[in-house]
Amino acid sequence: MKLRALYLLCIFIVLGLAAASHSYILPAEQILSFMIEQLGSGRTLMVSQKTVLYDPGLEGGMRELDETLYYRYPDRFRCEVSISGTEQVRVVSPEGAISVTNGKIIAETENPFDHFKDLLLYRQTEVLIEQLSQLDINPEIVSLGRYKDRIAYVIGAKYPDESVPQVWIEKNTFRPIRFILRGSGLNHTGWEEIEYTEYMPLDKHRWYPARILFFQNGRLVRMYVLKTFGINPELPGRLFDIAYLKTVYQPIASTQPSPSPESELDEVKKTIKDFTTTFE
Repeated sequence: MKLRALYLLCIFIVLGLAAASHSYILPAEQILSFMIEQLGSGRTLMVSQKTVLYDPGLEGGMRELDETLYYRYPDRFRCEVSISGTEQVRVVSPEGAISVTNGKIIAETENPFDHFKDLLLYRQTEVLIEQLSQLDINPEIVSLGRYKDRIAYVIGAKYPDESVPQVWIEKNTFRPIRFILRGSGLNHTGWEEIEYTEYMPLDKHRWYPARILFFQNGRLVRMYVLKTFGINPELPGRLFDIAYLKTVYQPIASTQPSPSPESELDEVKKTIKDFTTTFE
């Protein structure tokens, strides 16, 4: 009888340990640290991409632009766009953000669409967590979820709740696959979710998504497609120096901030206006 009781006790202990092991989920800090490690390290990265804007209000329902992105790790980003003789530059750094069109400063706030770079740029866990917290993502909440047959860590929400801002990191690869900002202060930008897909190796140590998709209400509104890239190009610090750029470019006559776009179409129209390009 005693042996049977001891045997049952051992079974309960083993089952309990197995259940505890199965239910254990890594904290957000460790998950993001692994993500940064898996994406790879380096000094700089240049990405040439095709940007496709989708909206029924545009002629043909879409518009394509060519953009060049510059990452200077661990925390500086620059985007350059040139179309029909018009140039736009957007820079984000620890000192702030700036948007310039045709040599004129049009905004000193970050373009909401540029938040896609947050998971790909910041190479310090503490800085990334702070950035995500500013977007209303709670790093204290972590769960496991399933997305397109992939198991992922969900930071910021209890799966399957998708009503609050959250980040999805694939469990096997520790690469970001979803960035949901539904319910955050960025809802007015015309997109609610980003999907990172088709990761490709840049070298033996670095990975980058070949496609980045923006969705609103389940509808694709914007897509970035990787064309070419350059590893560790020489990027002068002044390219990302907000204070220096303010001495090079002049502000537009009006100092009033532009109204926030109400939809993706408004954002597209604003982009078109910035590029001085008219669409029927």
